[in-house]
This record gives sequence, C-alpha cells and structure tokens, in this order.
Amino acid sequence: MKAAAPVRWRAIAALTVVSALAQVGQFGIGFMVLPVWLAHRGLDAPRAGLFSAAQWTGMLAGLLIAPWLMARIGAKRTVSLGLLATLAAFATMSALSWPLWLVPGLLTGLGIGLRWIANETWLYSLVPAESGGRVVGVHEALIATAGVIGPALAVWCDVDGHITFAAGAAFTFAAALPLWLTAADGERPALAEPPPARRKAAAQRLPVAPLVSLGMVVVAAGGLGDGALYGLFPLFADAHGLDATQTATLLTLFGVGGMALQFPVGWLADRSGLAAAVIVCAALSTLAICGFALAVPASWLAAASALWLGGMNSSFITLGMYAAACSDKAALTRNMRLVSLTFTASSIVGPLVAGFAMKARGSDMLMWQLALMSGALLVYTLGLREGRRQPERSSSLG
Repeated sequence: MKAAAPVRWRAIAALTVVSALAQVGQFGIGFMVLPVWLAHRGLDAPRAGLFSAAQWTGMLAGLLIAPWLMARIGAKRTVSLGLLATLAAFATMSALSWPLWLVPGLLTGLGIGLRWIANETWLYSLVPAESGGRVVGVHEALIATAGVIGPALAVWCDVDGHITFAAGAAFTFAAALPLWLTAADGERPALAEPPPARRKAAAQRLPVAPLVSLGMVVVAAGGLGDGALYGLFPLFADAHGLDATQTATLLTLFGVGGMALQFPVGWLADRSGLAAAVIVCAALSTLAICGFALAVPASWLAAASALWLGGMNSSFITLGMYAAACSDKAALTRNMRLVSLTFTASSIVGPLVAGFAMKARGSDMLMWQLALMSGALLVYTLGLREGRRQPERSSSLG
C-alpha cells in the first residue's frame, strides 16, 4: 500500500497567516473602518448601503473569476492579484469623493474575493478531514483579529484618513510575505489545472451534499447580517448619540467576540455535528441581538451583547466554511465556491435592504433585521433536524 503523504503543517500555518494579515487590511480596515470614515463625511443610510453593496459586489466578482485565474496562473498569483487590488483601493480612496468612492469600494471587495477562494481552497486542500473543524475554527479565530485590530486602530487615530489608509496598505502588503515564502507544490495540479476528462466529469456529477446545503443556508443568513452590520452600524451608532471613538470601541468588541468564539464553534461542530452547532449559535445570536437593541448604548449589557453578537455573527461564516472544508475533496473547489458565492450574494442584499429600511423606519431596523435572520435560521435548522428524525420514528413505530 502507498504511504499517506505527510500533512504540510508549515504550509497550513503560513497560508493561515496570509489570511489573518490580509483580513486586517482588506476587511478590518477596508470593510469596518472605511464606513466610519465615510459616515463622518456625510453619507446617509441609502448611500452608505450602496457603498457597502459595492464592496460585496466586488467580492462577488472576485469569487467568480478566481477559479478561472487559478487554472491559468495558480493560487499564489491569484492571491497576489487580490492583494494588489486592495492596495490600489487604499492608494486612491482619499483623492476621490462620492460617487467615485464606489470604485475603491469595488476594488476592496474584489481583493477579498480573489484571496478568499484562492488562498482558502489551497489551504483546506491540505487539511486532514479529522481536523477540519478545529483548523477552520483556528483559522476563523485568527482572521477575526481583523475585527479587533481595525477598529482599535480607528480608536487610536480617531479615524484619521492618512493613518487608516497607510495601515490598511501595510497589512495587505505584509500578507504577501508568507504567501511567497510558501512552496507552491500541489497548488495547481490539485486545485486549478483541469483534471482528466473522466475525473472532471465525475466531480461535476457529484451532488451537493446535505452538509454543504446547510452550510449555504447558514452563510446566507450570516451574509444578510454581516453586510448590514458592518456597513451600517456606524449610522446606527450615530443615531444613538455615539461619537467615532465609541463606535469604533463597539466594533472592537464585535471583533473580540468573533476572535474568541470561533475555535469553540469549530470544536462544537466537530463534536456534535453541523446542525447542532447552527442551532446553538443561532439561538445565542438572537438573544445577543435583542439584548444589544434593548440595552443603553454605554452600559455593561451593551458591551456583553456586542461581544456575543460579534462572535455569533462570525460563527455563521465559520460553520459554512466548516461544511465546505469537510466535504468531499473531489468537489472541494466547487463547494468552497458555492458557500462563498452564497455568502457574498446575501451580503450585497443585506445592506441595501437595511439601508432603505433604516431610512423609512429608523435606525433600530438594523438590529431587527439581524434578529429576524438568526431567528429564521434557528427555526429552519430545528425543522430540518426534526424532519430527518421523522422517518426513523415512523420505522421504529412500525
């Protein structure tokens, strides 16, 4: 028998560092701090929603073209193009005004989309199946540091544009170093180069597994909330009398919760299964949102709810990626793409709906949209689990 290939833990660690550093620049600053900067330059809710939607639209474009690029230039160069797109966005943002701000918004999203598919598909192809949940949990916990570092930087520099853009560019550039120090062995033959005709046809005929289908539903709910929360929270905070520093502090708490809770979420998924983990996270998310919406902005309840809300909001992405990473390796690229496209498409819709709802019904509509999404996910997963039990009960009764 042929000996199993050794697990490339150094490459796994290096690619995880690429994700973590790039996420700080691309998401922590590009998606979380830029809306605060824009809100204090007079953008109203509908225009802020359009900017957020532009970012997610750019990400969608990146997700769509990443497999095509990987097939021609490999994962490493595809990730590099994503980093360059983000650097271009930071270089031009301060020189533009509305509506041209939409262009760097598109570029920041494009950069994340290219990096997400190319880097994480390469990464998870190296991970042994029995360690999937824990590796995904560690990976998501590390990239969640973006939600701490980005807003913390905004608190320190009082959302100064020059410091913000320079820091975003620096973190994005730093991600290229471990990327190019990682050996590219297997990045193209396993992931990108077209396989033989029979193997390709067999992979395309593989049905979407129930695990992946549930993962797509989870990230759809998460995307509706994620796009709305980070794109429009600065306007929600402003309507409740919070200044830029207080807003950035709450965003930091979202990030701390996201960072601290992803490994426990991955461990729970490994131990109890995806459905059980989704039920727990959706229930906790709904409670956290209601607590945050009803709390006094500067109270301990608001701070505690922000921690849990950030953690549970990130958990939906973690669980969706867990579903893709633990799926059949022959369909890994396709499943990663399905999950990421679902998340991104819903993240485009989320801020658009929330922006117009907030304008029509007030800023509190943001939190109620989040509560509706997590509550609906809880009910759906409970119903799905109960539906799978019914045939077993019927047979046992018979």
